[in-house]
Amino acid sequence: MRLVHGLLPLFLCVSSISLACSSADDPIPSADDDRDAAAALPSSTSQVEPPPDAGVADVAPPPLVLASRPKVECTETPCYIAVSGTGSEHYCGLLDDGTVRCWGRDSRLRGETDPDSGAPVADGALGRGRIVTVLEGATPAPVAGGLSSVTQISVGSNLGTCALRSDGSVYCWGRNEYGQLGKPFAEPRILVPTRVEGLPPVSKIALGSTLGCAIAKAGGALYCWGTQNTRTGPNLMSPGPSVTFGPQVMPAFRAPVQDIAIGAVPRVAVDPRPIEYQDTIMALLDGGVLASVGELPAGAVSYQELYSPVPVEVADVARIGTYGYLGSDGIVNRWVPNRRALYVANAATVVDVAIAAGRVRGTGTDANKLIVYAEQAGMLLADGRLYRWGRNTAAALGYPPDALDLIEEPMDVTQVVGNRVVSFAMTTASTCVSLVDGKIKCWGSNERGELGRGTVDYEHHPEAEVIR
Repeated sequence: MRLVHGLLPLFLCVSSISLACSSADDPIPSADDDRDAAAALPSSTSQVEPPPDAGVADVAPPPLVLASRPKVECTETPCYIAVSGTGSEHYCGLLDDGTVRCWGRDSRLRGETDPDSGAPVADGALGRGRIVTVLEGATPAPVAGGLSSVTQISVGSNLGTCALRSDGSVYCWGRNEYGQLGKPFAEPRILVPTRVEGLPPVSKIALGSTLGCAIAKAGGALYCWGTQNTRTGPNLMSPGPSVTFGPQVMPAFRAPVQDIAIGAVPRVAVDPRPIEYQDTIMALLDGGVLASVGELPAGAVSYQELYSPVPVEVADVARIGTYGYLGSDGIVNRWVPNRRALYVANAATVVDVAIAAGRVRGTGTDANKLIVYAEQAGMLLADGRLYRWGRNTAAALGYPPDALDLIEEPMDVTQVVGNRVVSFAMTTASTCVSLVDGKIKCWGSNERGELGRGTVDYEHHPEAEVIR
């Protein structure tokens, strides 16, 4: 079955998941209108008799117990324990020995040269300290500089990567034109892992496109650095011009901060702002409060109506992801492209949810509007099952593009990769997962070597293969 604009969709059942379908009057997202339309939830107007115990006070449900990811049991070397990337053009994997390997796109402009020497210039997204050919980037390789003792990695959407070491220090490399890697924008490229100065020891990091953030080990204060624009920066109450700032405490996010994520959405031609991407900072505060600020904050209304210079707060949150969260009621919610629940069996066991947002200029009467949609999205459960939705560009969802256009609701992709997933990552047209046996498998587009197979091509790859 292929979902295309203008056709009445059928019900699609995968594994034990029933996917909601739009009615004939609902807009169907496609490559033509670039929208991720929400399916209407069924409702009932029939009258029923109240149960015999209707007058008895409800018993409060037990508190939600957060689930854990599957554990990695290495079968051979190299052994990967995590993979990172949401809406990026490259991937990085964390190995059990504390080292990092990256693959995919290293530089945006292949023909760019240094204005003084005339030598070719690299952005350094793969951290190899030199010019990397497209074919070289297609093979995973360690980052240069002897980076070790890494406990977490975060791949940003703008050819950058940051790594957290066991001593709480942060090292970043790649493209830095907005200061998002902790250096002044006068240093637009960092070819090898370089320490972010001015940070205390931290426990968690997140990298966006123009911003990086970290949670301090002692006290849980949130530190961020990068480019301040009208809705993100250290002084959210007094937004100023787009200027770079070094690591600073974000006082609008009250400590202790429990978790952090950053989402990025691209700029389009109709948007007058000069910054190529717009970030949203999402933080889980003490007491189960999701606080977010930036381009697409969480809230009770749609993103078109909600532009706040201070963090918007949502209560009763147990776990956060990129543009999504697990509520204390065991229901997973998203707010991009609109606010709604995401229904899967055993949703309370979700360990990760991430949405890579896309944006296009509207057409017709909406020509001056910026339409946001879910380019790629995923949800991982504690049993190792991965659910995906969004566009099936280049078979990113594990089906040939001529058989499936897009999916609006979470779809079990066990048929692609099994139920042994520990972590997942997404570019705009591919998917990579790390597995319990320490391997990483990828599928989708291989245009920039993002499948890690040592080759580059323009074919669609719905089958998952181990990176080489």
